[in-house]
Amino acid sequence: MTTHQCTTPSVDRRTFLGRSAAGLAALGSASSAEATVRKPMLRFGLNADPHLQGARPSGRATNFQKFVKRMKTFQPEFAVDLGDFGIQVSEGQTTQAMHDGQIAGLKYHLDVFSQLKCPRYHVMGNHDVGWLKGGDEKITSADLIGRSHPGEDITKQEFLAITKMPHRYFSVDHNGFHLIVLDANNAADESSPPRGKDGLVGGYWVDATQKAWLARDLEKNRKKPKLVFCHEELHHTPEKGSGQGGDTPFPPVGKQNSYVDNGWEIRKLFAEDGRVLACFFGHKHRSRWTVYDDTHYLTMAATHFNASFAEITIADTLGIKGYGGQRSYQLPLPKWLTEAG
Repeated sequence: MTTHQCTTPSVDRRTFLGRSAAGLAALGSASSAEATVRKPMLRFGLNADPHLQGARPSGRATNFQKFVKRMKTFQPEFAVDLGDFGIQVSEGQTTQAMHDGQIAGLKYHLDVFSQLKCPRYHVMGNHDVGWLKGGDEKITSADLIGRSHPGEDITKQEFLAITKMPHRYFSVDHNGFHLIVLDANNAADESSPPRGKDGLVGGYWVDATQKAWLARDLEKNRKKPKLVFCHEELHHTPEKGSGQGGDTPFPPVGKQNSYVDNGWEIRKLFAEDGRVLACFFGHKHRSRWTVYDDTHYLTMAATHFNASFAEITIADTLGIKGYGGQRSYQLPLPKWLTEAG
């Protein structure tokens, strides 16, 4: 795999935001000239929140199958599911039947996803796993059954064993890009800062062990362009906007605690790194784009609703071709990436 050597500093904020405004004006369209200027640096597929329950409702299964069918034509270099694959069988305290049903739903999802022969990566969603404290705690399904707890009805260890992911958070390289997968399904720990830094109190956390790993991983891969994948948003955007640019924000959806409370700490690491091109999220079920510190933050529409998903092409722009309820974007690339040798 080749690595892009980033030899120029990050584009200044004023220039970047000017380009961002131009990118927003081009939503859903790109000229034929733009499409032929540069060979794509990277192509991948994204879906979020298929919500394939243990009972496997036919409509949701069909929507996810549409994603897989389209990816067979698109032929991405890899595909990412942003979480909430199986979702719970029913509400309430975990029972053995609920646990077994969620395992069945997850396995069904994987059988369909495995029709794609490219590498496939899985992000843990809050409806995928249950936890007591989160982090690297070692619990079994017996610890979840018969009690109330965050998340749903299988453990993180069970999720990892079935999906064959290396860890609850990890990184991997593709064509010179460094991909980072994070796990925000954790309770607050001793490293957690005061709550509500972004304006609302959040209900999810990136734990101390993971933060330390992320800082080391960013430092080790300093010169590589990076893409980040996390189920819950690492940011909260108030109704009147982030102050840095992006779509007209959507108001808080459902519970106001549905984002990562210490996400601002993670965004600070990304800003200091200066080579994080974009972060992708699910969870909120609706399309959203904003900009923090020269990094694109994109929330993807839910696949279970109207067969929403996206083809991502990084060439002259960060191109998001949306299907179903997913918006399309042509977003600007920073000079440190376009001028890399």
